[in-house]
Amino acid sequence: MSSDSEVDDLAGGVKNGKMDVNTPAASTPQELIKLDPSEIGMSVGLKNLYSGKEDKRGRFQWQVNMPEDLGKPAEDAESEKWAIVVRNVKVYHHPKKVLSLHSILVQSPLLKDLLKEVLAGYPGVTVNLKRLEFSGRFEPLIHRWPELQAAIVRLGLEEEPDSAEKLKHAQLLQDLLTKEFKDTIDASVDMKNQGVMTYEHLWTLFQPGSFVFSKQQGQDRIFKLHSSRYGQDRNGDPVFWLSCQYVDYDGTRFGTQKLNVNIPRFEGTRPITSLPTLPLQHHANKDELKGKLIERGNKIEHFAGPHYRAYSGLGWRLDHMGGKEKYSIRGRIIIDTYGFNRFNPDMSVFVTPLHVKDAPAANGIGGGVGAVGDNGGEDEENFDEDDGMPPDGFFAEEEDDESKRVMLTDEQKMMCSPLVRGYALKEKMWLNFFVNAVQDITFSTKAFDSLVLQNNQKELIRGFTATQRSYQSQFDDVIQGKGRGIILLLCGPPGVGKTLTAESVAEDMKVPLYMMSAGDLGLDPRHVESKLQGILDMCTRWNAVLLLDEADVFLEERSLHELERNKLVSIFLRVLEYYEGIMFLTTNRVQTFDAAFQSRIHISLDYPELDQASRKKVWTNFLNHHNEAQAASRERPPKVPASTAKSSATASGTSPTDGEAEAEELHRKRTLSHTMKKQDIDELSQMKMNGRQIKNVLKTAQLLANERGQGLSHEHVKTVMEVTQHLLNAAQENERAKSSLFQ
Repeated sequence: MSSDSEVDDLAGGVKNGKMDVNTPAASTPQELIKLDPSEIGMSVGLKNLYSGKEDKRGRFQWQVNMPEDLGKPAEDAESEKWAIVVRNVKVYHHPKKVLSLHSILVQSPLLKDLLKEVLAGYPGVTVNLKRLEFSGRFEPLIHRWPELQAAIVRLGLEEEPDSAEKLKHAQLLQDLLTKEFKDTIDASVDMKNQGVMTYEHLWTLFQPGSFVFSKQQGQDRIFKLHSSRYGQDRNGDPVFWLSCQYVDYDGTRFGTQKLNVNIPRFEGTRPITSLPTLPLQHHANKDELKGKLIERGNKIEHFAGPHYRAYSGLGWRLDHMGGKEKYSIRGRIIIDTYGFNRFNPDMSVFVTPLHVKDAPAANGIGGGVGAVGDNGGEDEENFDEDDGMPPDGFFAEEEDDESKRVMLTDEQKMMCSPLVRGYALKEKMWLNFFVNAVQDITFSTKAFDSLVLQNNQKELIRGFTATQRSYQSQFDDVIQGKGRGIILLLCGPPGVGKTLTAESVAEDMKVPLYMMSAGDLGLDPRHVESKLQGILDMCTRWNAVLLLDEADVFLEERSLHELERNKLVSIFLRVLEYYEGIMFLTTNRVQTFDAAFQSRIHISLDYPELDQASRKKVWTNFLNHHNEAQAASRERPPKVPASTAKSSATASGTSPTDGEAEAEELHRKRTLSHTMKKQDIDELSQMKMNGRQIKNVLKTAQLLANERGQGLSHEHVKTVMEVTQHLLNAAQENERAKSSLFQ
């Protein structure tokens, strides 16, 4: 093997491509000497370079001479025989100390065996390492100080052969830690016994792997503490960061997510129970809290997969700036986390599987400090450290068989997020919902029976849709996935029950009804197809009934002059061919439909104008529904606005009890049943009106009756019809004018 000098000789006194100043050639101008390319890198040996002296900015140049002030390594074969290697650093501006404990290296196998029991389950600690180091505040040993003390006491009582030697090693560590951290340990134990804590000692209160309680978005939450550190929030204010784990569902499986919460700095001592986040063991009613959150976790587990439910409460979603857009939701929703991820990828949720142990290096291990909250998160759920990207970039297959889904333990249930993800049908938005505000749907059992249609038509619609739902996978086109849906066209004048038919079918089948309009799709062909395809995919996934009201906007006959409209019609023709669900199209201009749609429509029903018998049934149905609604309202206690009660009591000098009695009497009058007789209904049914007009007249008449404190009567209906007669006359005149033009 060649030495450094031999390598240098090959370059003719030149090192690193420059003339060596110690050679005679230094007196001549510097010039580069090139080696034969075949010799470059061929000498067997090592060329060592050393860092030179640093300047004020920490910069240095490489040099060939070894620094002269190098000493021997502090840790060598001689130091390996000691049970513990203690590293100390100088301390300045401290009246009682000149040295401080920097870190320790535990080498004793007896001590490691003891610490294996003491630190069992502590995140980020592997006791069996050859070099077991502790540094900083020595969090693992301080957090487990009671366990260490108890283990040493047990050692003193044992009579095993090596117990005495192990006890000496353990007492060595105990004395070392007591000397350095006695004040901290005593202060922490004393404050815990008193139920208070200071900001500087918060780190002694929160042990990684333990359960903590916090209120987030008004919801009680239990987390498993992942790690902690002192830091700053986004405003630069000092805070104590806690990185926590909770259980969530991503549409295919349950797993863990992380949430960063903080405790702002405070002066003096503060009751532990008043902290925004506190150890669960310090909660006043921890057993009751656990039971409540386990019950909530049962709901979360039950709602895994698509579910059609009602909701009354707050829903929210993240905006482009990361803030929360809140919406008041009162209506029906579809809980579907898998669909939330698929159709709303910007807010997708992905979790770490439950069986994956996520345990980074604990604070005080190996000289490192866990980086918690570096992303500046403030009490917000950070959806995934991988920017919400699924593994391998594709969505995992959803588990349809609930029996194969892994069941959650009670511990995991109480850690569950209170949120379910889904779609609000009325608002047509993907939102986060609170599971405790989810309710069962009370379906209307009389909706389909109240349809004013011939019995054979109703039987055909009900049988066709129910059969299609059961056998949609059995019939297919020559091309797979084509022609498996069913499209029903309902045509007729306004107010004869076209829209009600689709609503009643969905209610009878107990499936969602998606009402699509031109506003949902827009008129730009570049976006219509993707939006339409997304809606059709959602309806197919949910087995929903799709209603395209006033379909003539998109299905009007193509022409040679309107190219943009032709594009829209072509998109509908192509996309509807691959729809696999049930679709209702309603229109009162069927004569304008493009001819190509005729072959795509399976059933076409014509709704004629309501005759007298039909109108009589409509009047009767609405009046019966009115009585049922009044009876239900009568059972509920009357609502007395506080301002109204106060003002009337002040004006008349009456007591609040008198005001309540007056409110109860008014409530009774306003919830009376109607007084319409059979001959009144016969008289009203002779007037040519559609179903929507009849409903509007009755609604207005009911308001008039409430104002008068009376039950709905024929007189109220006549009054309303007299006032609004001009609208009916104008509508009838318009219809007669249209009829004369087309005759």
